[in-house]
Amino acid sequence: MNMTKHALLGLCLTVTAGLAPLAQAASWVEITDPAKSGFLVGGNTVTYGSVAADSVWVYDGANPPGAQSAAAILNLVSSKFGLPSSGTGSLVVAAQGDLESGKSGSFTVNSSFDYLAVHYGRGELLFHWDTPLAANTLFSIANLPRGLSNFRAYSSVSAVPEPATYGMLMLGLGLVGFAARRRRA
Repeated sequence: MNMTKHALLGLCLTVTAGLAPLAQAASWVEITDPAKSGFLVGGNTVTYGSVAADSVWVYDGANPPGAQSAAAILNLVSSKFGLPSSGTGSLVVAAQGDLESGKSGSFTVNSSFDYLAVHYGRGELLFHWDTPLAANTLFSIANLPRGLSNFRAYSSVSAVPEPATYGMLMLGLGLVGFAARRRRA
């Protein structure tokens, strides 16, 4: 009986030790110097291009909390970078697509963007550029620890003046012109 308890205890400890790495919670890590020459993810030096990002966040070892829907990733990117959910500074989807499941790959985004989410295996990469990348930019990424899955590119909403603003501008310019003409007379 005592021998059975020891065998069972040994089996439990072995299983627990084997599952411990899986139980470790993944967390977000900011890459402080996201140079195109590479940064470490899951023991691999990941490289990307064509333009160095100003900020990169990595979530490796598990899927980020929430679903992989476009809306869920939009909320994830907005919350990670502290962006509003609507209005100036909020995000709109510029492009999205599925990728071949290799550990390296490239894709073209057909519209301008300044935020990019790349999902791979059990992880997510979030990129941000202070100056938006031009339309038809080829983005490549290499040496991920697991295969690529999909990408979502976002662009920031910029302030657009209301039509009434243009009306007030025209009225103001008209009044300045009228006052200048009246002074001459």
